[in-house]
Amino acid sequence: MSEFVIRPATTADIDGLVTVHAAAFNDKFIAAFGERQLATGLDLMAETWRRQGSAGLNGMWVVVDNGMVVATIALRARVTMRQIPAVPVEWLFIKKLGFLRALYALTILSVIDHPVGYDELYISDVAVHPKHQRRGIARTMLAHARTEAQRLNLHSLCLYVSANNSAACALYQSAGYQPTSTHRSFLAWIATRRWRWLLMARPVQPSPRVEGQPRANNV
Repeated sequence: MSEFVIRPATTADIDGLVTVHAAAFNDKFIAAFGERQLATGLDLMAETWRRQGSAGLNGMWVVVDNGMVVATIALRARVTMRQIPAVPVEWLFIKKLGFLRALYALTILSVIDHPVGYDELYISDVAVHPKHQRRGIARTMLAHARTEAQRLNLHSLCLYVSANNSAACALYQSAGYQPTSTHRSFLAWIATRRWRWLLMARPVQPSPRVEGQPRANNV
């Protein structure tokens, strides 16, 4: 079995990112764009990332196996957030999809979000291509998230997961995450037929501070 590596995403990874997301989140993208315009919608996502450049990929990590992106995870923290260049995303979507479909698609794509706290690392877009599942990649990404939180001197990790996704819930619980609240979303039900979403969190044990490492700003 080949060894995979995890590293920050670059603009050269955009096509791979879209491919993995399309495979892992197929139900959400079909809900957002429809089957007839799915390819157009995925092209729009890639174009948006290309126009935003490296700032738009800030916090995005990829798992690479034999030069191919096979999984992704997004890690968001206030201490590392960067200003994303202003890109007329809405206009790009309207031009290709029409006004109503563009508005609907953008709403569906952003239906589950979380205001990141000062001392937490928020995990999203945990995606493993179906052909590379059951290799421990998701667990490796969660371990990497914990390491990043320690490096940034953050005190907790959190993420959203569908209450109906028993496999994912079991994975997160085995990694130390526990439900802290429940979010119900009609729009999420439209997109994925999943009504209840759990916010799961786990504490992060601090690591010895290294000279020059970032510190979370709690003021």
